[in-house]
Amino acid sequence: MSTEANKAVARRYFYEVFNEANLVTLEEICAPDFIFTLPTHTEPFRGVDGYKDLVNMLVGCFPGIHFAIEDMIAEGDRVFTRWTARGTHTGIPFPTIIGDIPAQGNSFLIEGMTWHRVVDGKLAEVTANEDSVGLIQQLGRAILPSADVPTPSESASPEVQKEVVNRYLQEVMTQGKLEVIDEIMTPNFAFRIPTIPDPIRGREGMKQFIKGLHTSFPDVEVTLHYQIVEDNKVAVRYSLTGTHKAEFLGIPASNNQVTDQGNDLFHFVGNQIESIWVAEDALGLVEKMGGITA
Repeated sequence: MSTEANKAVARRYFYEVFNEANLVTLEEICAPDFIFTLPTHTEPFRGVDGYKDLVNMLVGCFPGIHFAIEDMIAEGDRVFTRWTARGTHTGIPFPTIIGDIPAQGNSFLIEGMTWHRVVDGKLAEVTANEDSVGLIQQLGRAILPSADVPTPSESASPEVQKEVVNRYLQEVMTQGKLEVIDEIMTPNFAFRIPTIPDPIRGREGMKQFIKGLHTSFPDVEVTLHYQIVEDNKVAVRYSLTGTHKAEFLGIPASNNQVTDQGNDLFHFVGNQIESIWVAEDALGLVEKMGGITA
């Protein structure tokens, strides 16, 4: 089979088996002698029936768990994937080598990498590594001495979450109040925007981003057009204006007035923002800064 066909099998593994908890797909894409190896489990999972137990355990612990493929490459019969997974521990206790962790409503976001070996269109072997330490700590069990362990938090009301988003847009983005970041963002906060290859992580990382934004656009102003909220997620439509006074995205100051329109998706833990995903008109912004020449 082609490498693209092998990639398609690997995608079904993440999107259908885990995101949809579709065990029928698992039976379709796995070979009879399928084997799955993960270092945190002393023995590999063998065969489809054995692996179903793992899938059922993850979905039972983290209803709605979601995997996202960040990178995928393939050669011959092997496919390599870098992925992220997020969820909230609201189900059964999560079994680990240091004991079961009871559900406390904590959310997590971890990264991992997986090898798939595909033979004749079927998964013959899967080997994975994941951020198990980060997962356990985000679920509320300390491992490393310096780790920030989240305390259980109840979901904030939709009205409170919308107000927090408003504070982010007005007090942080527009007014540049860095101290507000400590109030409204979790310690493990992550900010993802396509123009920056790697996520901005933590409160201090976000403070540096806001400082840079206000250096480049001292008069930046963000306007909220509309927002909706559901299940600890808030989506917004916004516009941004400012004067390009210093280098931004590698483009020297142009003194041009710029406008930008975009969408943000906020993930909440309690009344704090855990992550922000941004989709903006980056091409239009670059053009208005004079970064595109004929």
